[in-house]
Amino acid sequence: MDSQRRKAMRFPLDVPVVFWWIDATGVYQLGEGRSYDVSESGVFVCARACPPAGAQVGLKIPIPEIFDAPRALRMEVAGRVLRVEQVRSGEGRDGFAILSDQAILRENDKSN
Repeated sequence: MDSQRRKAMRFPLDVPVVFWWIDATGVYQLGEGRSYDVSESGVFVCARACPPAGAQVGLKIPIPEIFDAPRALRMEVAGRVLRVEQVRSGEGRDGFAILSDQAILRENDKSN
């Protein structure tokens, strides 16, 4: 799994992220964090509260407007949590990595 994760080129992207999952008791959970990096195969999200490893997760990631793009975009990602990092020493980052099953680029609208 590590070699698979390392094959994709990662791009640093520090933007707010909204994510959701269904917990072990069947309750819908919603969280917020910041993206750390994004690749074609996954995303690392920095967050205080994380879904557990193995959970199916959905994410919405705004794409910054660059190169005078005519419209604002967002990426919607569905995937499974590969690992959760919770650093106790204050060094590093708390968050989770997902392996994406699906990623869709959509145009932002006022309701999102």
